[in-house]
Amino acid sequence: MHIVFFDARVWRYVIAAISKVIEEGVFVVDPDEGFRFRAMDPSHVVMVDLRFPRDSFEEFDVTETVNIGVNLEDIAKILRRARKEDKLKLGYESGKLIVAFSGRGYREFRLPSLDITAEQLPEPQLEFKANVRVMSDTYRDMIKDIELIGDILRFKATEDEFVVQSSGELGEAEIVFTRESGSLLEIEVENEQIASYTLEYFSDLSGAARVADAINIRFSTDMPALVEHELPQGAKFSFLIAPRVE
Repeated sequence: MHIVFFDARVWRYVIAAISKVIEEGVFVVDPDEGFRFRAMDPSHVVMVDLRFPRDSFEEFDVTETVNIGVNLEDIAKILRRARKEDKLKLGYESGKLIVAFSGRGYREFRLPSLDITAEQLPEPQLEFKANVRVMSDTYRDMIKDIELIGDILRFKATEDEFVVQSSGELGEAEIVFTRESGSLLEIEVENEQIASYTLEYFSDLSGAARVADAINIRFSTDMPALVEHELPQGAKFSFLIAPRVE
């Protein structure tokens, strides 16, 4: 197995974010589908899904499906060494994952594959009545603003706007996204939709937005939310989070 992605920093920020909620998991590299990682946190509140299609790689030499057990924090530590303009090379040889950076020189690391089995997590079958698309930097600012006030994130979507609210001992916060302001790229809503979620998971995973072009937030009243990050080269990172029902 030998695959090459044009920008190692994309992996750096996404894996670092995932490692805050998931300790271990299995990288699956398939000759037809490309790279995929899917896992659920220990509390079963959030499920993460990372996909890099075959065509997103500059080089993709994979003849059979490879399952590689990994410790996410160990991978994140190595990926933090990625420099600007480094390409990421991943390989698998003699039971070891090869992580290499190619840019100003060549640096290679080898980690033994962990003896763990991939969770068989079914594809979520949900219909969302609110679909919101915002710029990634706007999304990150939203999380930082809400962190100042409370630990619960409340989404409200109407025909014309998307509102994010929180309250705590310090007071209340409300952020309004509209098309007119340019902060809201797209919105499709069936009636008014309102739902609340634990902010901690959004905060932990927000680092992935640094390398996303846009963020799609899909939810329905008192139902799980799906937060999708549009990554370069058609890749996608998403997480599905359970609601807090008051």
